[in-house]
Amino acid sequence: MKQCLAVVLVCILSLSYPAVAAEVAQSEIIRIHVLAHHDTESEQQLKLRVRDAILEFVCPLVNDATSSAQALSIIESHLEEIKAVADNCLRDLGSTHVVQMQWGVFVFPTRVYGQSVLPAGKYTALNIHIGNGQGKNWWCVMYPPLCYVDGVVGKGQQTRYEFAIVNWMRTLLRRIWS
Repeated sequence: MKQCLAVVLVCILSLSYPAVAAEVAQSEIIRIHVLAHHDTESEQQLKLRVRDAILEFVCPLVNDATSSAQALSIIESHLEEIKAVADNCLRDLGSTHVVQMQWGVFVFPTRVYGQSVLPAGKYTALNIHIGNGQGKNWWCVMYPPLCYVDGVVGKGQQTRYEFAIVNWMRTLLRRIWS
């Protein structure tokens, strides 16, 4: 009887787990997207240089944030400086493109980043368009820090997500089986 109850309980809870896990993770994630003016090699290189300059400025600011709320506050208080970093980078490289930034909540498709999968949904993000922003998109997760760019982002503390429902299920199953 205990085994049957445990199997039914696991099945019921597993149906609701992905939605709960995705919702919790999405609310904690802050993304950054940089779109190039066009897809030419020179425009793509320009995009990467702007990316590097922005990450060099932003990552140290949010690296010690202990919550997404704190990281949001930090980023919001530095939006003008972030735009200035992008503008100055373009100017230093001889580009006449204008940078447009959007900060808010946007809908994104499912994305794979390294071994992480971000489900489709709404995420807080900083979108940076260089020129007309019609080129390829580079993106990563600013918080928790998942931007892996050599020479830009240091190795920080690894963030580990735990879900109360999963921990509760483990405890319940241990009690049933013991």
